[in-house]
Amino acid sequence: METMKSIPSGKRKIQLLSSEVKEIMSYKPHWFVRKGNFIFLLVIVLLLALSFIISYPDTINASFRLASANAPKMLLAKSEGKLEKLFVANGVNVKKGQPVAYIQNTASFSEMTNLLHWLEKTEPLMEKPSSVVVSGDSLPAFSSLGELQGAFEEFRNTYQEMRQTTASGYYQKKMGALQKDLQFISALKKDTRKQQQLITQDQQMQESEYKVYEKLAAEKVIAPIELNQYKSKLLAKEQNLSQTASQLTNSDISSHARRKEMMELEKMQFDQQQRFRAAFFSLKSQLQEWMQRYLITATEEGTLEYVSFLQENQLIGSGQHLFYIRHDTTAYYGEMKAGQAGIGKLRPGQKVIIRMPGYPSAEFGHLEGRISYISPTPGDRDSFLIRVELPNGLTTNYKKPVNFINNLSASAEVITDNRKLINRLFGKLGEIVKR
Repeated sequence: METMKSIPSGKRKIQLLSSEVKEIMSYKPHWFVRKGNFIFLLVIVLLLALSFIISYPDTINASFRLASANAPKMLLAKSEGKLEKLFVANGVNVKKGQPVAYIQNTASFSEMTNLLHWLEKTEPLMEKPSSVVVSGDSLPAFSSLGELQGAFEEFRNTYQEMRQTTASGYYQKKMGALQKDLQFISALKKDTRKQQQLITQDQQMQESEYKVYEKLAAEKVIAPIELNQYKSKLLAKEQNLSQTASQLTNSDISSHARRKEMMELEKMQFDQQQRFRAAFFSLKSQLQEWMQRYLITATEEGTLEYVSFLQENQLIGSGQHLFYIRHDTTAYYGEMKAGQAGIGKLRPGQKVIIRMPGYPSAEFGHLEGRISYISPTPGDRDSFLIRVELPNGLTTNYKKPVNFINNLSASAEVITDNRKLINRLFGKLGEIVKR
């Protein structure tokens, strides 16, 4: 205390301040504090530069459905009954028109197929003469055609009538006989005309002679009774000339009658052919209707897939879906439905990101598409139908394939605009200023 008191107050104050300053001045700040302003400025500049580089897209979400240009075709049963026969196993390729299954009914399937083969073989001959049709393979006898037995018997009677008249040459023979009659009538008519010419010449001579004798009778050279004799001869010649004219008329009448008979014969033959054609195509039409009801055939080429586990003698109902035909190669596209919110931003050519719940995007990636069509008018629930093309098919951006499942649902994001962050920032600032 005495020491402190012995030091002057001014010197003691200087000594205390100097130690604090020395302590502060001896402390060296961290480099971050020393360079803080520069680093902060650098960060601001870096963020500003990144805002010019980084893009953040505007998107519109919509529902998506996967489809194909040649979608699988369903095959269903047209009638109720037992599945008597399965002709094709599951997963086997089939051709268009190939029988797939057969539903039990009262007809014999083998007789039905044989009848169909005969009709298909005979049909190309229907445009040819009837003699060619009946000269082909004869119609087999069928007795187990079920509901088509009556139509077959009617056709069979028409066929037998056609065969009896055409194969034996009835129409041809009768037509030949009528043509011969026409030739005979023509020859007789020719002879009658020659005879008419001769009689005409003789009549003209007789008429000249009669005029001479008529002058002699007027001059009293010959008696009137003698003139009557010459006149009688002239009348006889005129009568003969009239008879030849009647013979020519009768020949024309006979020729006309023969031609009329030929026309009637041709009509009879045509009518018979038409009845045969009508019966033929009527039977074929009924057979095709039977095939549609009881025979299930492939509508096109592809791979046959069973809808469920099927077996023979299984009872199925009318309208039941049994099979579908899947195509090995086809083009795929998407159907997207978007609401009215943001529909004005959608344009053809915009990129679409498609994510499917069955294929997680973290593992499989996503499909990419492009808008190709936008419906100008809204449909149900005021949604617009949009077609999306898939340029990469069903291959994701991770190069992984996606199996096609018809009507597979997914979520879609349409990238409407890929704006920079700086544009978004100044755009928001502009909106705030305008308010």
